[in-house]
Amino acid sequence: MSFIITSAHIFTGDPDRPRAEAVAVEGGRIAAVGDNPEIERLRRPGWTAYDLPGRLVTPGLVDSHCHFVYYGLFRHVVSLRGLTSLAACRERIRTAAAGLAPGDWLVGEGWDHYLWDDSAEPDRTDLDDVTPDNPTVMIRADGHTMWVNSRVLAWMGLDRSSPDPPGGRIERDAGTGEPGGLLRDAAFHPLRDQIHASFKDWKTAAAEAQESALRLGLTGVHSSEDWPRYQALAELEAEDRLQIRVHHLVRPEDFKQAPPDRLRSQAGSPRLWFSHVKLLADGSLGSGTALLHEPYADDPSGRGAPILDRDILETQIARFYELGWDIAVHAIGDRAVTNVLEAVAAARKRLGVRPGEKRDRIEHVQLFRPQDLALYRELGLVAAVQPVFMASDWRLAEKKWGPDRCRFAYAWKTLLSAGLPLQMGSDAPFDRIEPLAGLQAAVTRQDPRGLPEGGWFPDERLTLAQALRAYTAVPAWTSRKQELLGSVTPGKMADLTVFREDLFETPSERWPAVDVEMTVIDGEIVFQNSD
Repeated sequence: MSFIITSAHIFTGDPDRPRAEAVAVEGGRIAAVGDNPEIERLRRPGWTAYDLPGRLVTPGLVDSHCHFVYYGLFRHVVSLRGLTSLAACRERIRTAAAGLAPGDWLVGEGWDHYLWDDSAEPDRTDLDDVTPDNPTVMIRADGHTMWVNSRVLAWMGLDRSSPDPPGGRIERDAGTGEPGGLLRDAAFHPLRDQIHASFKDWKTAAAEAQESALRLGLTGVHSSEDWPRYQALAELEAEDRLQIRVHHLVRPEDFKQAPPDRLRSQAGSPRLWFSHVKLLADGSLGSGTALLHEPYADDPSGRGAPILDRDILETQIARFYELGWDIAVHAIGDRAVTNVLEAVAAARKRLGVRPGEKRDRIEHVQLFRPQDLALYRELGLVAAVQPVFMASDWRLAEKKWGPDRCRFAYAWKTLLSAGLPLQMGSDAPFDRIEPLAGLQAAVTRQDPRGLPEGGWFPDERLTLAQALRAYTAVPAWTSRKQELLGSVTPGKMADLTVFREDLFETPSERWPAVDVEMTVIDGEIVFQNSD
């Protein structure tokens, strides 16, 4: 379709013309950008005109870190998110189990013991009496710990003699040494296939995730999932049902499952493509497995745990460089960030990688040391951050890392000022996918209740323009689509997000209540608000 939008505030993201009031779309592309008279003169018979005073039009927003199909799946499992006591979690699990046949698996997500009265982690006995007949897996809010009952431990064959796997930990009863029911990171990997088997229709999950994302104004996502989840998206595309753009981050194990001719860097289509391999350097804040240089403030004996240590990271990075891939590495703790930087530098030196050749990224960067910024900048790595994490976890970060270290926690302005490309996402389903929640957190550094007053380390606040760029231009560049996406520029694909109010004029505390007017991909209106 062809149409014009007039009388709006258009944040173009194009440095040559940062603002405009009108745009013309023809043949799926941006035909022109300008003022109302310029664009109205271009209108031809049959074109639709949308006069949108008071609206904000931006380049299509991209969530640059999520697990998209899982976001659809998690709408169908038991949700413990936001529950403030173990008793409330147990009751919800008991109710869900009552509807299952004996032997059926029960899967849930979202528990966070730091919201509970005593902040003590649960164990298998807290599940055994409410799900005596059903193997039960409850995924922690951060996705890095699974809480399981005794039936699951027996199914896995775990006992006191079972060793911790590389990159994981089996929490044990202090008295008996028996597995206690909490599995960290690689320790729960044997459960993944069983969890997947408990849910049959992944294509429906993908379609539901897409429907939700389009309503929220997202035109694209960068998603990291295993090969079968990618196949659900590919099937949607084959059926001409995939509307949202998906940059799929490949996992190393995918190379054992995928046909060799399918899994090549830059393979795919304008809707579904690859360029990065995803690796993991450490765990998470909430699970206490983020890898630190110094001990945790609330656990002087712990510094977290590597999933891949520095030398293995270097080997893996070099391997995928040789195959032509860019790299994305999950690193939350400051030691993990250091390890990634050193491993990337060593792998590039070993292989003679030229400056600017790679578009590597570090996922999360929740804590870093300022002395690492020079190497970070020299390497040109992207910081792929999740502002909603700060809004959810700022109190927990102070508890576990201490207020002094937190000066460089979620420190986005420092990263940006150091010259690093910054892109933003949500890590959905492990936090809120709503881009307005991310924009609000980035600009205010407050949680949804407006705390702390004035913002948490307010010097790290971003402007709205900086945050919008992190949702648009930078994800386009990182995924090697900057010639087609990321700004409202003539010749680029017409991916647009239209908000019913101008966020530049609306107080930030109201942003989460602002509706999306329409979402446009390839010049087609894929969502239009009828309210």
